[in-house]
Amino acid sequence: MGDSTPEADVGDARYLDRLAARRLIAGAVSVNPAVGVLMGRITEDHGGLAGLLRLVLADPDRLTALGTAGLLSGAPRLALDQFAELTAEALGVPYAAVSILAEDRQIRLGCNDPAAGADRSIPLEESICKYAAASGQPLIVDDITQHPLLADHPVALRGTIRAYAAFPLHDDRGNTVGTLSAWDDHPRRWTGGQIQILEDLTSAARAKVLGA
Repeated sequence: MGDSTPEADVGDARYLDRLAARRLIAGAVSVNPAVGVLMGRITEDHGGLAGLLRLVLADPDRLTALGTAGLLSGAPRLALDQFAELTAEALGVPYAAVSILAEDRQIRLGCNDPAAGADRSIPLEESICKYAAASGQPLIVDDITQHPLLADHPVALRGTIRAYAAFPLHDDRGNTVGTLSAWDDHPRRWTGGQIQILEDLTSAARAKVLGA
């Protein structure tokens, strides 16, 4: 396949399968700067990180799972708001959310951040959760302004998020439908205990979101 391959072809699974895309995304967001830079250069050969994100998040099986579970309406859920509040309290951080990732947006089904307001949907460009969802791997960052990929993210530039931690929510078929995330507007070193609590709570979040 030559250099003339259009970027649109990145969305074709014949060019780059979704498993490979997820691995590239996981490498690109690595907290190891050397790995992040290397994987960032590799992703450029496949239309850039944005192209890889589109490829994974547009997976028909994943979108079908979201639709079948009735999650795309985006309606806030009181039980999930309460779950987010309990998650934040358990971790000792200001904010937490239970989110799903649609093809073009993030929807916070449950959130304890007052700034979220009534509209829980944010454009994909504003999302950090998309990296955890697309890679299918946890994303734990002590300070996103020091992260090789996230330092230029809109929320980093605004200062609304500094420390961030998320675990993906998988359905029974392995599709990543969303995340359980927690964050702070100040840098913090996530402890092993906090990460374990967030991982444990992810199972409960999955049951509340998917009824499984």
